[in-house]
Amino acid sequence: METVGGRYALDGRLGEGGMGQVYRARHLQLGKAYALKIIAPTFASDQVARQRFNQEAKLASEISHPNIVSVVDFGEDEQFGAFMVMELVEGNSLLNDGPLPMAPKRALDVLAQVADALDCIHKRGIIHGDVKADNIMLVSESETTAQAHRRRVVRLLDFGLARGDGHDEEEAGVSGSPHYLAPERCAGGPASVQTDIYALGVLGYLLLTGGLPYEGSVTEIMMAHIHDTPDSLAGRLEEPVDQALERLIARAMSKDPAGRYGSADAFRRELDAVMNMLDLGRRRARGSGLLAVENPREAVISEAFESSRLAQALVSIDGVLAVANTAFAKLIGHDSGKSIDGVPISDTALNTFVPGLMRALRACHTDGKPQERRAKVFRGADKPPLELVIWMTPLSVPGYELHLIVRVDELVESRR
Repeated sequence: METVGGRYALDGRLGEGGMGQVYRARHLQLGKAYALKIIAPTFASDQVARQRFNQEAKLASEISHPNIVSVVDFGEDEQFGAFMVMELVEGNSLLNDGPLPMAPKRALDVLAQVADALDCIHKRGIIHGDVKADNIMLVSESETTAQAHRRRVVRLLDFGLARGDGHDEEEAGVSGSPHYLAPERCAGGPASVQTDIYALGVLGYLLLTGGLPYEGSVTEIMMAHIHDTPDSLAGRLEEPVDQALERLIARAMSKDPAGRYGSADAFRRELDAVMNMLDLGRRRARGSGLLAVENPREAVISEAFESSRLAQALVSIDGVLAVANTAFAKLIGHDSGKSIDGVPISDTALNTFVPGLMRALRACHTDGKPQERRAKVFRGADKPPLELVIWMTPLSVPGYELHLIVRVDELVESRR
């Protein structure tokens, strides 16, 4: 029986990580099973690689999150070299958990959980550096949950390429999986929050279309990341794809880092809004402009919102209409036969009538304080002008960060 660190008995190989082999191991005193990673022989005598391996263990041991595999121990063994001990995840790898492409609801749920994991490590100043399908496991949520409704929980693996944000690059080349590398990484630039966001977009592209955006040799793939535009989601699928979903993935995969989501949390909020808009979340009943209700009190609130003669809407942080009542749809001249969900408010007549509206929306969210804007709308010489009074109130609900109420009054102007 081979033992590591004097306390872990090896019991078969499980797989391979970025810098070593992973084995099933049993703690000799506790009898508990773990996953134990041993540094690969090719790296064992490389001082820099050993430091990176120990860095991975240290970084991962500092993180506790339901979507991240935790490290419980690490050290050095005279025979095997550096090792780390992780909780044993019993489940399927993402790519072995079912055919691709995934159904949109399932794919977006996976992306949401990966985004949550990334948000956790990014807030600690850590960049993962190797987000890809191979580094994601799916496990059952709980044995106490009804089997038919048991959710598949994402566990993000392998921090072998993780590093602090803003670190100095020590490796003499580009690290990471070529299919998921952001353009700036392909060009030799440093890893950042935005490079993890790009990889998250590639992952979404794979799950939704069944294929990666670029194929070929390593060089061809990296050049494509820099110069080429991938096929749209709709271009890879036979069925129609909602534009909000196209925008979500396209923005995450923007060539310009500044064009991507500023954080994994921002990606998650937009993803939530898309799921709600596509009736994949918990909010909407199909064909209705109302919020879904679960009890009589919510039914009264929903009816009051819809029947109000004041135009009202809930808007996401990015200025996208999430839900609006009939009065609001009529105010902006929206086709009553089409859903208003996903319409950017910047594309509506309201943005034309009220200069600086988008700035006011951003200020309302940033400052956390209500805002008011007024505007005069002229309708010709034979009709009195209208005054629009817009109240904006910040909300703490992801995907519905702003509540807009619009009052319209006819102005009676004095004649001289």
